[in-house]
Amino acid sequence: MKNTILSPAKANSLFWLGRYTERVYLQLHLLRRCLDQMIDDNSKEYDLYLYNIGNQTPYPNMAEERRGLVYDNKNPASIISCVERANDNAVILRDEITSPTLGYVQMSLEFLRDNSRKGVDSSVEDLQKLTDWMLAFWGSVDERIFSGNVRSLLMIGKLIEHIDMYIRFKYPFDRIEEAFLLLESHCRLNEKICSIDDLQALKMQITPEFYNPDDIAYTNKVLNMLGSLIIAGK
Repeated sequence: MKNTILSPAKANSLFWLGRYTERVYLQLHLLRRCLDQMIDDNSKEYDLYLYNIGNQTPYPNMAEERRGLVYDNKNPASIISCVERANDNAVILRDEITSPTLGYVQMSLEFLRDNSRKGVDSSVEDLQKLTDWMLAFWGSVDERIFSGNVRSLLMIGKLIEHIDMYIRFKYPFDRIEEAFLLLESHCRLNEKICSIDDLQALKMQITPEFYNPDDIAYTNKVLNMLGSLIIAGK
């Protein structure tokens, strides 16, 4: 598999494109899950969702809040804001990721903007197209991108976001371990992209003995270590 010569700026954009597309997919999944819990009068999941996505935007009522978490592009924690950021990175990477791959991000953004203009209800069940397009984006990456370092930067971004979100939402260790093993394999094949010393230090923390998502100090430490893995684009 060939490698593409990348500027630091494009390497950084590939990494963040991987993160933002995965963040959109996971936020949709987690929002569905917590709203299902609210049907059973369990608001704890919803409060955890707001905290873990870093929502700091107040809304006058629950209906406006639910809509804002999807369509409010002034709220950096909203789904549309994440898609906008993904699109900003994807547009400058058209040559590296191909136009069809870019198209799934652009369709997602236009869909959200159109819904926002029309005042469409915030029901996450109506956003299945968005989930499908995020999955199609990664399918297109597999089918159309043949540059090893382009694929790796996208996948490393995706897996770091995946682990980050799963730790924040206190997923069981086996789910974290699966993603970390994939991340480790990509990083070890791309030592110019990842800090292997930082990877090894992180590996020592992601073990059954140490894993404790209820410990804020532990969680902050691991999330900070995840954020320091990438050396490309710094």
